[in-house]
Amino acid sequence: MSAAESITQFIESAKARGASDETIVGLLKARGWPDKEAYAALGAYYEKLTGLEVPPRKGSGTAAKDAFFYLLIFSTLATWSLALGSLAFDLIDNWMRDYLFQQPWQIAASSSSIASELAAIFVSFPIFLLISRIVVGDTNEHPDKLNSPVRKWLTYLALVIAAGVFIGDLITILTYLLRGEVTSRFFTKASVVLLLSGGVFFYYYGGMKKSDDVAGGETWNRERWMAALSTIVVMVMIILGFLNIGAPKQQRRLRADAQRMQGIFRLSQEVSGKWSSSEHKLPPSLNEVNLLLTKDPETQQSYEYLVHDGQRFAICGDFNLDDSPFGPGMQNTIWAHPAGRHCFEFDAAKTAEPPPIPYGYY
Repeated sequence: MSAAESITQFIESAKARGASDETIVGLLKARGWPDKEAYAALGAYYEKLTGLEVPPRKGSGTAAKDAFFYLLIFSTLATWSLALGSLAFDLIDNWMRDYLFQQPWQIAASSSSIASELAAIFVSFPIFLLISRIVVGDTNEHPDKLNSPVRKWLTYLALVIAAGVFIGDLITILTYLLRGEVTSRFFTKASVVLLLSGGVFFYYYGGMKKSDDVAGGETWNRERWMAALSTIVVMVMIILGFLNIGAPKQQRRLRADAQRMQGIFRLSQEVSGKWSSSEHKLPPSLNEVNLLLTKDPETQQSYEYLVHDGQRFAICGDFNLDDSPFGPGMQNTIWAHPAGRHCFEFDAAKTAEPPPIPYGYY
């Protein structure tokens, strides 16, 4: 007698003597039969008894679809959480500057990365919320999906990554502590990593522990609280990011001013080159130099050129912004300028320093 025949015969005999379905399933599980096979055998008994097939559940989805949704959730979670952490790092660098370890070009580059981080958050975070809402609605409709192997495997994979980041951050903190290189800026960054990785780990780990005994409504409330809290944090960070780099219009004006300074610098080099190659005589006008360098990048008007004496000259341009927001350590006494018209003084016999990349420029 095969295993299928023996279990069917056992169920028929047990039901004939008044045993309940729960008792039969419990006995089968006690003898090592998996839940799925025990209930399948019980279903086969009732199909034979009624002459009808047990109707399959429609719309429950497949493992492939579940894998797609969970992969999308965790990939977008990784994208926006990493971007959020990087954004926090850049803001900390700008608010708590350490010129022993941070060069001016790094300050300027941080604003470029802030723009990329804001873009990553804008794209990935709404997708994360949308897919999470779809998955939660599906699990409320089909609670057995909380115990889906696909969900558990992918969730535990995300937990391993979050735990690794969490442990690695603790090791780094201890290393810096033992080396005596701990600063308030470092502690703030470490706290950001601990909060993000720890928050992700304990949230999903708690969800896995409660998946067997949490009701659908309670799960939905838990997800709504998580969505609300993460939305608040993300919105606050986005606002801080925009306050740091300014609106796109402000960035465009800042970019135009930076290009003006670069253009005037290259133009001064052209004039100095003419002075060196023409018996130390300054060109009387800009018509004798590269005309491509003489025009303002925004207005396309020629810069003003003034000759003071045999080797001293000035080049004037109109600027959108005062350079004071560029921050300490970013200004140069030659290149500092107010908003509006300003003239830069040059000496053809001396090599001018190139203008610094202004803080906030990307």
